[in-house]
Amino acid sequence: MWIYLLQQAKGQLSIIYHTEELNNVFAKQKITIQQKEKILLIQEVKKYAEDNFGLTKTNNYSRFYDQKGKPILWMLTACEPFSFEEKLWHFPFLGDVSYKGFFKYELVLNEAIPLKIQHYDVDIGKVSAWSTLGILSDPILSSMLNDDEGELCELIIHELTHSTVYLSNNVDFNENFASFIGQQGAIKFITQKYGTHSKQLADYLNDCKEEGLLKSFLLQKKEELSLFYRQFEKLNAKEKINLKAKKMDEIINQLYALELYNWKTKIRIAYKIRTSGNAYFMVFNRYDAQYEKLLASYKKCNSNLKLFIKTVKQKKTFL
Repeated sequence: MWIYLLQQAKGQLSIIYHTEELNNVFAKQKITIQQKEKILLIQEVKKYAEDNFGLTKTNNYSRFYDQKGKPILWMLTACEPFSFEEKLWHFPFLGDVSYKGFFKYELVLNEAIPLKIQHYDVDIGKVSAWSTLGILSDPILSSMLNDDEGELCELIIHELTHSTVYLSNNVDFNENFASFIGQQGAIKFITQKYGTHSKQLADYLNDCKEEGLLKSFLLQKKEELSLFYRQFEKLNAKEKINLKAKKMDEIINQLYALELYNWKTKIRIAYKIRTSGNAYFMVFNRYDAQYEKLLASYKKCNSNLKLFIKTVKQKKTFL
């Protein structure tokens, strides 16, 4: 574990070392006008979230890191093949965590391959941002500037939330909470900036609706799979593998029938279901499974985001 932590520290420090002050980035004209507008938007979102939602003020997003078109971090998730028992890794201060990040792809493969040999379902995903919980100054990553405006607002507020509320040994709480605050905060920011009847708000709400339908579908299928696996107790390994494969094919066919996204996106999701299995479903469980519970708690705070965040921070739980 200590070797891993040293590798991560080295990767993080390398990024920090190669960041640039935003004024230098602007002066050198190394970015397009559209990218500059996105950077200025990030500053605006950050200030709005800190001033209006009570998120902890940090020096995050005051510097810029150019990824040069390459992924910067990969996240590994592993899960038992015939249940939704995740593999956990223990980290100092953070406690037990159900994912593991790597700054180099070969390192994530070095960990993923032995897990596959042990018959775990494994998912490797690219990471668009992460939080150091206010310990370091998180930079703006060049990949962020490819996001749509609403998506970018949500991402920034999500990561800032981690610097405000983070409970050790409770990854699902942390990520579900940050996802909810990110989305609700983005809605409030876009409404304030562009207006209730703006195209920007309508576009973002439409994206949220479509994404929400996909997440609900996948979480429902996770629950169906969980019940399905309970029938496997007396089956041999080959029978379990064959039945699981047929069930995954059934889920993929149902995915294709949904009136969501384009075929390219559906095929990409189907590929992840087929190759990552249970581990792919657990990613959605980590970030989105508690949405309805959070929404109910939020409404108890009169849909006041600042009060909701303050209450959860004090109680260390949802209402």
